[in-house]
Amino acid sequence: MENVFLTSLTTPEVKQLFRQELENFFQEKAFLNSTEPRIEENERFTISELADYLKCTKATIHAYKKRGVFPYYQTGRTVYFIKSEIDEALAATKSNKRKKNI
Repeated sequence: MENVFLTSLTTPEVKQLFRQELENFFQEKAFLNSTEPRIEENERFTISELADYLKCTKATIHAYKKRGVFPYYQTGRTVYFIKSEIDEALAATKSNKRKKNI
């Protein structure tokens, strides 16, 4: 915010200045407190998280994993997937379906 002497501003100018500052404050606060999850490109998903991300069941994820549709990593009993690899696998699956339909 600029350094402004309030004595040189008119009442409507002061109101406008406060209005702009309040709007900026609440827009920034809403952005910081948004409830939408932020998904990074290399984020790891568990089976449950991937099912939520793809809006399908855990059984579907297990089936895709078993068939080799989705690449996965396993550390002990923990299975996880990487978002960018899942997106690539989905894109490849879509392009294969289009080629078959042609």
